[in-house]
Amino acid sequence: MTDKLRLGAFLLPSAGASIAEYERGFAGQNPNYYQNTLRDSARLIRQLDDIGFDFVAFSEHHFHLEGLELSNNPILLGAWAAGLTRKLRIGQMGNVLPARNPLLMAEDLAMLDHFSEGRMMAGFARGYQARHVATIGQKYNAWSTAANDPQYQEHDRTNRELFAEHYDIIRRAWREPLFRHEGQHWQLPPPGIPWQHPATLDMAPGMVGADGMLRQIGIAPMTLQDPATIETYIPFTMSTATLQWAARNNVIPILFTPIDELVRGCIDAFQNAATEAGRQLAWGRGLGHFREILIADTDEEAIHLMENGLGYVWPRWHHWFGFNEALRNPGEQGEIANTAATVRERGYSLCGSVETVTRLLGRMIETLNTDLIVPWISVGPMPIDTLLKSNDLLVDKVLPRLGIKLDRYQPTLRREFTGTLWRGDQA
Repeated sequence: MTDKLRLGAFLLPSAGASIAEYERGFAGQNPNYYQNTLRDSARLIRQLDDIGFDFVAFSEHHFHLEGLELSNNPILLGAWAAGLTRKLRIGQMGNVLPARNPLLMAEDLAMLDHFSEGRMMAGFARGYQARHVATIGQKYNAWSTAANDPQYQEHDRTNRELFAEHYDIIRRAWREPLFRHEGQHWQLPPPGIPWQHPATLDMAPGMVGADGMLRQIGIAPMTLQDPATIETYIPFTMSTATLQWAARNNVIPILFTPIDELVRGCIDAFQNAATEAGRQLAWGRGLGHFREILIADTDEEAIHLMENGLGYVWPRWHHWFGFNEALRNPGEQGEIANTAATVRERGYSLCGSVETVTRLLGRMIETLNTDLIVPWISVGPMPIDTLLKSNDLLVDKVLPRLGIKLDRYQPTLRREFTGTLWRGDQA
């Protein structure tokens, strides 16, 4: 079993309301509820910084009038969180890449890196909610990856094309002071832009060609971190194609399923692809796992709390998108009971007393040889004091019993600027 573990909190703030208030409708548009969740989230984020979590990450969902996923802009939330913290890294799980302008995202993430003094980490998702992806990304012909879509194969192909091209543009923008991109969906810069500004010719040589037309672009500022060491994540996946892409591109996938046989298959697919790409990884390393970890004084209390937190949100909202498929045992037929008990009993929610969670978490770490877990912390429906106490019990009671200390990733900042390149980026 590993003696060091990284914990990265997935914070999907819901409106700070009771279940009865959600059911009355339009909780997401109530400004008082949103103030509640910001206040509670701030307390939680400060705690995570103090007790040794590696990062906090926010999701991206739009038009959430229901209030159960009130997280429009993970980079903007990250900028807010950066001002509350000193060591905690700030990430996204994730920016829905096919629906977003990649140049603007590269700029925004670079700014977040500076706001946080080098604590930015990047997370990119493909997007599974059609009302969001198809609306926000309509100019790119983006669509969601929902498996119940009658045009799934076509939409999935376009989604993957956009994701891969947008990712390449972002990485180039971070790495190259000036670059030109000609791809399937983007030409950067587009042809026909005359730009003979004397200041550009003197102060940014290479942007303009001999014909006076814009030939290359670059972003400013560039990232504070050395782009080669910026950790990048893709949540939350079981897809073999996504795992293989992540392995080839040195991206960390966060696995969704808790089902032992399925998890092992995902790890095998990732490791095989990594080996083919020339990366040497121990089995179970280079990726992470998505779980709820909720601890109370007794099993009964923890179960009661869970059923009024994630145990309410998952069956009421996420089941419709097929989340329960991540809980299906191999060969199992028919509907999976859409209950909080299913989420616990299938192993997604590690829920119980200190003794119970120590046993469940220890088995998970030993079986999967993992050193990275991303707990889903349900700010909103669950009382904040419950979540704060659970995190304290995890760090103060459970991890010491397992002989585990929390670890934090140490980014590398860019080196001295030479005038045209950062020294060390010459290659």
